[in-house]
Amino acid sequence: MLAQSRKQQNINSKNFLKTLFLSTTIPQNKLQVFLLGVLCALFFSAFIYLEHFLKRFNLPIFSTLCALAGIFLYFKLSRFGALICGALIGILWFYWVGFSFKFYDLTSFIPLLWAVFALCYGGLFYLFCFFQNPIYRIVTLTLSSFVHPFGFNWFILESMLTKSYFFPSKFTLFLLLIGVLIFSLSLTRQLYKTSVLWLAGFCLLLAFSHSNFDVKTKSQQDSKLKIKTLSLNIPQNIRWDSKYLNFIIEQNLQQIAQAKAQNYDLIILPETAFPFALNLQPHLIESLKATSQEIAILTGAVYQENNRIFNSAYLFQNGEIRVLHKQILVPFGEQIPLPRFFAKWINQTFFQGASDFNFTEFQAPNSALIKGMRFQIAICYEATREEFYQDFPKYLIALSNNAWFVPSIEPTLQRLLMLYFAKNYGTTIFHSSNASPDFKLTP
Repeated sequence: MLAQSRKQQNINSKNFLKTLFLSTTIPQNKLQVFLLGVLCALFFSAFIYLEHFLKRFNLPIFSTLCALAGIFLYFKLSRFGALICGALIGILWFYWVGFSFKFYDLTSFIPLLWAVFALCYGGLFYLFCFFQNPIYRIVTLTLSSFVHPFGFNWFILESMLTKSYFFPSKFTLFLLLIGVLIFSLSLTRQLYKTSVLWLAGFCLLLAFSHSNFDVKTKSQQDSKLKIKTLSLNIPQNIRWDSKYLNFIIEQNLQQIAQAKAQNYDLIILPETAFPFALNLQPHLIESLKATSQEIAILTGAVYQENNRIFNSAYLFQNGEIRVLHKQILVPFGEQIPLPRFFAKWINQTFFQGASDFNFTEFQAPNSALIKGMRFQIAICYEATREEFYQDFPKYLIALSNNAWFVPSIEPTLQRLLMLYFAKNYGTTIFHSSNASPDFKLTP
């Protein structure tokens, strides 16, 4: 009996692989359908976890193979398989969003948020694969990154190519979908050598085009300024505790003094590095103004005016101050994207009476001349919004506070998305953060 059972398992495995690689039909077996959905989601999400865990050992070949495998399986998904794939992607990419709930004693709501993401992205992939027609599927997946549930734009599928041999763009994703489809159709006709040669040649051509594009377009983006980025480590649960304010202020001032002693032209502190309304602290303002005669200082802090509260960046330079308010707020993090009465009820009921941040209406990205050089200035979420790159800025400064979500893959995904935009728009990014590494990204 045991031998027969093993023989039957081998037969089922062979049939599954045969269906997977050689059949033009979508599997009907529920277990196979489920497994295909899970595998597709894992391959589409692998680039985040490879980067997160392997770091400098994350070779381009890994993301390249995972992207190709995910695309290959995408064409094999049934509607139910697509639902499973999208649901798992929603969790694998965004499970960390609910981690901020623990600071409001709402930890029990985290699984509910996972369910929301699973339903949302599961539904999207269900629609992407509603028809088996490969042209329909190519178009829907290529356009998937234009779909932003509740205005949250962090699902950009082509960003999985940022650490691959391919250029991370919608057009590259479109070409890969076509190339893998031709490979898949060749396999079903048992043209094994032709299919392998086609895919290898096609991928080599795309990779060569990427490297050739880099050689022609990548200019030296190094700023003439000596810029200091910071990685602070203030836990979120003590950032707003008045007992620690003097410690936080002293730490910030020490960092500025060290940067000045090391002859930096500019020091960048993270988002809300001063976790209070800095504009209401005249003595600290005057001290920073005086120091800025020798070193430019860009720091995040709250700005309060009457009953309006902004998440802002303060630029101190040559004894003067300029305040730049955040223009694009994080959905459900800094602003509830629902009707005002409903948003107010949610804040009062679940977030201890907190109110949404105010913001200035977006007309153009915040920018400033620092020591004669122009920098686009983005606060956290803004650095992953395309609006801040569409004028092809040469330099962008990003200020973040990731203490809400660590430990998780959120800082890794944020960095990959910034790299995606840096490559697409030829922008060098300087990033300072709390609770995650600072970095400089070049195209």
